[in-house]
Amino acid sequence: MVEDTIRSIRETEEQADEIVREAEQKSREILAEAEKRAEKASEEILSRAKSEALMTAEQAKTGGERSVEDAEAETEKVVRVLKESALLREKEAVDLVISMLV
Repeated sequence: MVEDTIRSIRETEEQADEIVREAEQKSREILAEAEKRAEKASEEILSRAKSEALMTAEQAKTGGERSVEDAEAETEKVVRVLKESALLREKEAVDLVISMLV
């Protein structure tokens, strides 16, 4: 009787350990996926920022309406906004991972 109880407790502990191992593995997988998504989003945002910055610079050059300082300020503003967007997306990805873990 006592042996059965001890065996049952051990089996339950082993099952709990397995559940913990599986949860840790799933957590690592979710984090890795979130990192990939965040990296991809960051690359896309930076690529867009570069394209927009080049376009803004070209418009300033050909239009002649703005001074070089204005074009640089506008470019920096666009890059800053896009970087903020990238940080927000990264935060959203982290929040998604955390919500999946909870």
